[in-house]
Amino acid sequence: MRTVRLTIVVRSILIAAAVLVLALAFVISDRVAKQQGIADVSNRAQSSAILLSASFRRELDKFRLVPIVLADDQEAREALSTHDPARLSQLSRKLEALSNATRAGNVYLLDAKGVTVAASNWQRPDSFVGDSYAYRAYYRDAARSGSAQQFALGQRSRRPGLYISRRVESGGRLLGVFVVKVDFSSLEREWRETATSAFVTDGRGIILISSNPEWQFQTTKPLSASERSGARRALEYGAVPLVQNALYAAGDVAPRGRATPAFAYVEASEDVGGGWRVHVLEPTERAVRVAVNFARLAVAITALVLVGLVLLWRMRRRAEAARVERETATRLAGLREQLVQANKLATLGQITAGVAHEINQPLAAISAYAGNALAFNRRGDHAHASEAIEQVGALTERIGIITRELRGFARRSSGDVEPVAVKEALAGTALLLRDRMRMLGARLEIEGAMVAVRAERVGLEQVLVNLIQNALDAGALTITVTVAPHKDRVAITVADDGAGLTDQVRASLFMPFKTSKRNGLGLGLVICRDIVAGFGGTLVAAAPIAGAAFVIDLEMA
Repeated sequence: MRTVRLTIVVRSILIAAAVLVLALAFVISDRVAKQQGIADVSNRAQSSAILLSASFRRELDKFRLVPIVLADDQEAREALSTHDPARLSQLSRKLEALSNATRAGNVYLLDAKGVTVAASNWQRPDSFVGDSYAYRAYYRDAARSGSAQQFALGQRSRRPGLYISRRVESGGRLLGVFVVKVDFSSLEREWRETATSAFVTDGRGIILISSNPEWQFQTTKPLSASERSGARRALEYGAVPLVQNALYAAGDVAPRGRATPAFAYVEASEDVGGGWRVHVLEPTERAVRVAVNFARLAVAITALVLVGLVLLWRMRRRAEAARVERETATRLAGLREQLVQANKLATLGQITAGVAHEINQPLAAISAYAGNALAFNRRGDHAHASEAIEQVGALTERIGIITRELRGFARRSSGDVEPVAVKEALAGTALLLRDRMRMLGARLEIEGAMVAVRAERVGLEQVLVNLIQNALDAGALTITVTVAPHKDRVAITVADDGAGLTDQVRASLFMPFKTSKRNGLGLGLVICRDIVAGFGGTLVAAAPIAGAAFVIDLEMA
């Protein structure tokens, strides 16, 4: 009684402890999950910023090389020096091909006065040829210091882009300025297609390139009226408002490292040179919600695990018992297979002498025919020599048939149930037993329709050999095999005119180790019945008026 009470107390303590742990887990799971969710969002934003910035830098570096290479082009210098219309037209064609190859917005050449003399769009209605860009900062700065870049709206297209310029000179004298306009519309489209909130800002925090078109020329920090006016003049943005982005104005964005669940977005940014930065915004709400739900699910699973451990212990005990049972069944199946093979080899031993005699006869004939062929050949009688050699070949084929059948019977059954022609199985059986039957003066008669059944040939031959061997042991002189199809089944009856079966023998016919033979083990018919059962069939003893009969019932193939 005391032991029962102690068990109840222990169980109560364990249950109370489990409930307490579960309650504590629910209390702290939300806090830990939120922190983990913010950390995951921050890492994802940082990874995206690194990838996008690397791609952006590669794109810029590619276009920065174009004016550098063009500034050293001798044809361009000669065209600027001579202002030859033919040379300028040829240069425009060259710039057009270069623009198409590099996917640059436009590539054009300004002379020393800032007037366009060659351009990639020279054949289009909006051609820059003849336009003056002397007022542009990218021209003035490049003419003065050698190179420049400026983000501004196009004078004709009013589409924004980055203008990269390079001074062209000869002997220290200014000849002109090469300009490449980089259009980022395709890059912005790629960012939109990947559902990434990404943008590029300059040193003032003005959004120049963005996956969200509405954000362009907004700012990440507030600018005063004078700052906005100065930015418009310096960067030539036109009448854009340059107002602060709504997310930043509302305080919904936090830099990576200072983010909490109170912020709607985590920001990660990477420097890409020239005061520009690539920014990526990742929303926090969904990530935090998923993390919290996952944590709660984990707590629930933990509770289920505690209950499941007890059930698992009970299941393991049952599984162990089932495993022992399966292993026992496997060992029994292996022993049965060994027993079947042993029975087959024992049967094979009984017929080996007969098979040897079957082989010796053609061997003796082969020797005689070979000698005759040699003699005929020496006498020049090639026709008779050829006939003798043909006989040797025929006898060799006969030996091959016998040995193949013997080897096939001896091998282990594959166990695969497939269509087997009853005629072929009976032919193999007759070949193996032919010599013994001839010595005993017995004959094998085969009747009925020769159909195919679902079986395994080696196993079926083993059953037929056993049944016919038993008939011969019982003194039978005539053994009749009848094949009788009926609907989707086939009955193969092996009947003989031997001594027959007594009632006592019939009662224990399929019992292991029960036999009427002096040196028998009482396993042959048991093994035959198991083999047929493996085919999905049955083996039973019939009750003929005279002799004995066994019926193999199999599925028709």
